[in-house]
Amino acid sequence: MPTIKTGDITTYYEEAGSGDPLILICGINADLQAWRFQVPELSKRFKVVCYDNRGAGRTSSPDQPYSIAGMADDLAALMDGLRIDSAHLLGWSMGGLIAQTFARTHPSRVRKLVLMSTMLQPDGFFRLAIRNWINIRRSNMPFEQIVRFLSRWGYSPALYDNEPLYEKLVQFAATNPYAQKAHAFLRQAEALLAYDPGNAAKDIRAKTLVLVGMQDNLIPPYHSERLAQAIPGATLKILSGAHAGFVEFPDAYNRAILDFLE
Repeated sequence: MPTIKTGDITTYYEEAGSGDPLILICGINADLQAWRFQVPELSKRFKVVCYDNRGAGRTSSPDQPYSIAGMADDLAALMDGLRIDSAHLLGWSMGGLIAQTFARTHPSRVRKLVLMSTMLQPDGFFRLAIRNWINIRRSNMPFEQIVRFLSRWGYSPALYDNEPLYEKLVQFAATNPYAQKAHAFLRQAEALLAYDPGNAAKDIRAKTLVLVGMQDNLIPPYHSERLAQAIPGATLKILSGAHAGFVEFPDAYNRAILDFLE
């Protein structure tokens, strides 16, 4: 198993392809399997590195406070360990906050930045959703039912009409042998709720693409519009799909990512 010591944890990562490095950063509750429809295509042009965040997948899950800044430090340690001086970064959801933080604190190490289904900072609507998730994870609800509850935020309405596909996605998550532990979800959620960068997005200097699904109902497109306005020179692109639009419509998202990076 490819792992590397990154500060106080051991981080699991995978690499594919060759060329300029492109690092994919997951959102809350997700492990690197989320990128299963991106890695084969993106690795034709780039050396793709995907990894499990602190508290997810096969990376260590200490039961102690997490922070977005700390997870950006984890990324810096991973790059150091892999001897990557600089890379393109693609951050989804919480991963977009990690990528923004890293781009501000390590500007020389970021080539281009893709921020997908993310935001400047949490607002009341998002906080309510996360607090509801926290209550669900603290309950005695069976894990498959938790997956079904959370899946309501992932996809566009049309996908739920395709019952065989929906069930396939639910079972993929419900039987994941590396599913996130409850305490680690709570630690990541607390880090999200505490994130408050003020107006620091104006300090991001990397060329930036902001991507969002038009039907994202967890972090709606207005967040991406604000983000693109706040980052100097950023480009906004709205695609089909919801919060996990890159899973539902991989071809469109992969094409947008490649067009920007190339």
